[in-house]
Amino acid sequence: MGAYQLKITIKGSKPPIWRRILVPQGVTFETLHNTIQASFCWSGPTPYQFEFRSEKIRVSSDNIEQVGNYQYLPTTEPINGKIEKDSKFTYVSYGTGSWEFTIQTEDYLDECQEMAARVIKYKGDSIPETCHSLDEYAELLEASPDNGMEYDMAAVNLRLEQMADGFKPIIISDIFDCYDKNSILEIGKRHHMAGTSKLHKEELVQKTISYILNEKIMKPYFLCVRDCEMNAFEKVMSGCTKLGFLEEQNLEYLYAGGYITSGADRSFLVAEEVVKAYEAFNTAKFQEERTRISRIGDYICAANSLYAITPPSVLLETFNKYEEKKLTVEELLNAYESLRPYRLMVTYIDGNFVDAALAEQKSYTALLRTQKKVPYYIPTQQEIRFMADNSGFLMGKELSGLSEFLISEISVPDDMIPLVLRQVQAEISMGGQLQEVVNDLEAAGILMGSSEHMEKLAVIVTDIWNNTRMVLNRGHKPYEMVMKGFNEVSAQRKNIQKIYPNDACPCNSGKKYKKCCGKNA
Repeated sequence: MGAYQLKITIKGSKPPIWRRILVPQGVTFETLHNTIQASFCWSGPTPYQFEFRSEKIRVSSDNIEQVGNYQYLPTTEPINGKIEKDSKFTYVSYGTGSWEFTIQTEDYLDECQEMAARVIKYKGDSIPETCHSLDEYAELLEASPDNGMEYDMAAVNLRLEQMADGFKPIIISDIFDCYDKNSILEIGKRHHMAGTSKLHKEELVQKTISYILNEKIMKPYFLCVRDCEMNAFEKVMSGCTKLGFLEEQNLEYLYAGGYITSGADRSFLVAEEVVKAYEAFNTAKFQEERTRISRIGDYICAANSLYAITPPSVLLETFNKYEEKKLTVEELLNAYESLRPYRLMVTYIDGNFVDAALAEQKSYTALLRTQKKVPYYIPTQQEIRFMADNSGFLMGKELSGLSEFLISEISVPDDMIPLVLRQVQAEISMGGQLQEVVNDLEAAGILMGSSEHMEKLAVIVTDIWNNTRMVLNRGHKPYEMVMKGFNEVSAQRKNIQKIYPNDACPCNSGKKYKKCCGKNA
């Protein structure tokens, strides 16, 4: 069996950063993509595209839109016949930023019997996967030369061998060797590990691995794993490397903790040492305790999103309304202490669970005075589950309307929408008005293109406002406040009006809207 010798260079890199690799004949373009990612020490799932410009041929992953006068081939297409000696083509990885590579087919070796791809020569250190561009990489090195990652060709080739074997479990040091120093420091920080900032990378890797695999550190972290996260983890641990989108999202907590890693082809791996350490404490009693703590955490998350200031009695009322095994104050506080170091965004102060940001700003007493005449809204089980699955976010059809408007009429990129919707909901939940929403959108670089757009936005925001479960109202929507007779409290809000060109501008400049913000937009 033969092999192609390819020189892969990051376009625009000065001095050039390149890898010379041998790739067995007959592999697919998907395998070539995975090989390139691994040879540059990158591991995250990413859309990608190969392009043969002179032949007008492209090979793109499923999440790349097919445009232009090109013939598109599936990623399962073999590279044989598409790349020949002395041919040149491009490869683009759309991960953290867009990285473009030029690929030169330097030679074809008839007698190569290797089943795995391998790097035979290289120039340039590894670029951290978190970098968006060469400029950002240059700034990173200028800030501190220690941020550079020395390229370890032996470790990369071991990784390529394991990929050829079907992504068998690997040892944890191989995973950590592919991480940049800042990523390892973040893992240690998540576990409250101290005294590591001045360590060299090799020493940092060994100390961090030893620390996070210690049962006294690992077991409390795993006690905070939610059921859906545990199901995804055990699925990967049993040998399944391919997961659905939601299952991938459910691995973020364990990924951040350093206990799982992802491959370039959206595959996931659990190191052998992690499996062994986990099995040492994974008993039926442990799983029962973990499930209970996880369930309590879901209710705390939902309550914090709805009220921001929650007395234990309200959590007990809600939990005991739906759960068969009743909750006590003592068990609630014990669960809080278990969750607090890793997951909860609340602090227990003066007999209340207070949103961590409010507690830090010491502004929760003012909010408490505003809320005091309003009873607590008790969420449904469906609302609790949704908020727990989405970090407190509660999506409604009114926010869907905003999403459609921003995408179809303002051309906001799809990947910005989730963050924008969360920001808008958070703003309105605390009583924010139209102008605050407009300010938030402008801060995100989203401008209304015309007065008609602003008028449509005003209608949409009004609809969202009236149907948002507000922290100011202890989870009640404004129209519920009116229906239930809490007029005194609901009167604190201002009506959101449509803005027409000749209306006074909402920025309080004293000018007409068309002469002020409308003109600027």
